[in-house]
Amino acid sequence: MTKSVKTDVLRVCAGNFILGAIMVVVFALAGQFSLSVIWGALLGNAFVSLSFLWLALSVSKNLEKDPDNARKRVSATYTYRLLAMAAMIIIAIKLPVFNWVAAIIPLFYQRLVITIVGRLRIKEDNEKEVAES
Repeated sequence: MTKSVKTDVLRVCAGNFILGAIMVVVFALAGQFSLSVIWGALLGNAFVSLSFLWLALSVSKNLEKDPDNARKRVSATYTYRLLAMAAMIIIAIKLPVFNWVAAIIPLFYQRLVITIVGRLRIKEDNEKEVAES
């Protein structure tokens, strides 16, 4: 995995946990705060962060091997990540230690975090190009 991919993974993880903290504050302001909200937020944020890491590792590994077939192999990992997500949701719903709503919400804001990190990367790449020329 390249240094830039590692940086992106760390940024996505940080972004997920920042939004997770904001979500817990919103639960508290709504009068719904409990320890299960924290555990649910940790479960959901850990899952989406690990899922993104899994995707990044899969893409990096498959591009190193055979770029022509990389898309097919990365698409296959999508199925596994989807099954893992289903398992996480079932665990969050079945175990009372987790607030299932707090565990599921991170699945929706991960796209926002990935978009922001991608735009930061583009901005940094453009600034590097300007500085080098």
